[in-house]
Amino acid sequence: MIKKALEIIALLIIIAILVFAGYQGFLMYQRWQDNQKSNELKLIETLQANQGTIIRLTTELAEIEKRVVTDTLKEKVVIKEEAPTYEGTKEELIVLREDPIVNAEKIEVKRVEFEERINEFQASPDKILINTGEEKIILYEDTEGNLVSLESGITITRHRKVEDVIGDLQAGKTIEIIKKKEEYNLKAGGYYSFDKTYGVIISKGVINIKDYSLNASLLIADLEDFKLIAGGDIGYEIKDNLELGFGYNTNKEFYLKLQYSF
Repeated sequence: MIKKALEIIALLIIIAILVFAGYQGFLMYQRWQDNQKSNELKLIETLQANQGTIIRLTTELAEIEKRVVTDTLKEKVVIKEEAPTYEGTKEELIVLREDPIVNAEKIEVKRVEFEERINEFQASPDKILINTGEEKIILYEDTEGNLVSLESGITITRHRKVEDVIGDLQAGKTIEIIKKKEEYNLKAGGYYSFDKTYGVIISKGVINIKDYSLNASLLIADLEDFKLIAGGDIGYEIKDNLELGFGYNTNKEFYLKLQYSF
């Protein structure tokens, strides 16, 4: 009896640690997002207070100049010739793959760079296609809000109203946090089955409709033998990311769960 009680206490402690660690990680991510936005806002406010002052920034892809004249933010972006852009990295990969054995290590490095460019492009909220008649140029916003290109050797000039940029950055704080939550939609907590088994449960939301969600779950049924069981369940958000759910697992058990959603 005492052993059983100790196991339950240990389980509750583990669940509490998982939920606390996950929640703290989420708060850290929120603070990081807010700091990113605050830094951009500070930069714009500094330029606005010092009309005509030019701030020069350097990123992996570009050399950037920003200044404010009256109520307009003027940005000049020069994509460096040697920059690891999407098109440049793709061409290097094609050449390297002509001798995959000799160039194995270089191919791996370039492949990682290539995937970074693809992910950055896909995550961009703003994509522009320019068709000059002879060629097509694709522009997109990088993670810091700068307009860049898939190709090197291109100069981009953009003028925007300062008040619009500041408004977008302020709104972006909330928009970005919601977007990330919907993207990952991970949950952790504990479960108890009708066959009197219990353990830790980690879930991924598949479909969300208002406060209800359909989830694919992984259940840890025995902390000593570390048995993993797959399950599916329906959850209901009872309060501030705290979810109560009911499901069925591959051990042919119905179970109840309580989880925190990240």
